[in-house]
Amino acid sequence: MTRATLLSATALLFSCAAMAEDFSFETVRAMAKERAAAPFVPQPDDLADFWKNLSYDQHRDIRFKMEQGLWSSDKKPFSIDFFHPGWTAKKSVQLFEVNGSDAKPLIFDRSLFDYGKQQIPGDVPAPPGYAGWRARTHLNSADYMDEYLVFLGASYFRSIPAKAPYGLSARGLSLNSGLPGVPEEFPDFQKFWLKKPEADAKSMTTWALLDGPSVSGAYQFHITPGEETVMEIEAEITLRQPVQQLGLAPFSSMFWYGEITHPRPYDFRPEIHDSDGLLMELSTGAKHFRPLDQTPGLFRHCVFSLDKAQSWSLVQRDRSFTSYQDVEAQYHNRPSVRVEPVKGFDQGVLHLIEMPTEDETNDNIILVFEPTPKPEVGKPFHFKYRLVWQRDPKPSGLFTVKDTRFGNPVQHAEQLLFTIDFAKPLHPEKKVGEMKWDDIKGYKAVVTANKGDVKIVHSDITDLSMANVDSLPLEMGRNPAVHMPQVLRAFFVLEPKADLRDIDLTCEIQDANGKAVSERWLYLWKKL
Repeated sequence: MTRATLLSATALLFSCAAMAEDFSFETVRAMAKERAAAPFVPQPDDLADFWKNLSYDQHRDIRFKMEQGLWSSDKKPFSIDFFHPGWTAKKSVQLFEVNGSDAKPLIFDRSLFDYGKQQIPGDVPAPPGYAGWRARTHLNSADYMDEYLVFLGASYFRSIPAKAPYGLSARGLSLNSGLPGVPEEFPDFQKFWLKKPEADAKSMTTWALLDGPSVSGAYQFHITPGEETVMEIEAEITLRQPVQQLGLAPFSSMFWYGEITHPRPYDFRPEIHDSDGLLMELSTGAKHFRPLDQTPGLFRHCVFSLDKAQSWSLVQRDRSFTSYQDVEAQYHNRPSVRVEPVKGFDQGVLHLIEMPTEDETNDNIILVFEPTPKPEVGKPFHFKYRLVWQRDPKPSGLFTVKDTRFGNPVQHAEQLLFTIDFAKPLHPEKKVGEMKWDDIKGYKAVVTANKGDVKIVHSDITDLSMANVDSLPLEMGRNPAVHMPQVLRAFFVLEPKADLRDIDLTCEIQDANGKAVSERWLYLWKKL
């Protein structure tokens, strides 16, 4: 090679470096498309047996040194912790720090962990990578970096708003979730790229590469923590082979029992659940609420057709500590999360699957959106949505489902008595102006059953507003600065035929003109 040629080649290298584009979603999309066009290659199982065989307590004893977090020494607004592989977290992920066009691999570093009382044999090799990661920020105070986001296991992730513990989990994608006799597939987020934030950043960005036997995909997460933690999610997936059910924006939650559950477990706590209802906001703005439930030995699978829905949410509606009596678990503070579709969600069905569970340690509630038509094998499918992790949805102006109860009327075992309490607003609010309760003259409870051989014996509403106010402690209900909820109880009596095994029911409160003034309550009753 001549000197002139060498100088020319050197100039070309500098030119290419100068033209290098910043790492972006497009970078990961190209990787995912390349993977999808080739046969699936499982991740190597190269974690040493010592780490695989750690017990729960041994694995919990391994603590990440928070002061060693990624970006913590730079005084950035975010800091990243890493999870150590072991116990059930046996797979590792590849992590990269992105700064402009540079994507630097984050190699496993044992010095970042405190192993507690663990005695690690000298010949045990270090894990090949980290099991996952979590993000911290000043969520609740300026003095401490609270964790607010976790990616750990398959495509699972969780987040929280300010002043809340973790609760339900989200996933990047679900395949064949909760289908009897059909094996579920769990594709993994195998690689993450963490974008280094600016000093004044309010949001953080990460990209992820998803891969599994049936699908490969690219994901971008733009996350803004706060009183509501908002995730802007953009993804593109490509199927390698057909799947029976493809679920977008999937969730896993736990409902062991509540006031609606029959029979109730033998436990000192009145209710135990991470979520207690599904709220759907239709394209018309109408709101439908379905209380969650589970019955020992019975599998519930409800399908809701959605056409350009505005949102849907898994919510924790009951915020009273007395409903749970659990200081440690803080079920009364568990977050709700709302899905706001942006692209790829125009038509489809929402699957709500409620499975039996023996205790509170297992997620038994699945919620997934299945688009129609289904994505084609080999053809990229692009979608966007927003997740809002929050305490409670904002008041809608409608009476909101507060509680659901049912049982047999006295001396009428052949009948069912349902009571649904609707409140407006759901929780006490600071008074603004001259707020007044609704004039409920002409209001009525409108009830439907999907089976023609169900007799609706009686339906009506009663005003429980003052009873609700008077039950509050310290005369709170008499505080002139506080607008107390107006509580209306809709109740109805059904007489189903003896051989009926299930009934789909709805109930809403309408005014004298037939206009709905409440959410529409939906419920699937099953015979024990």
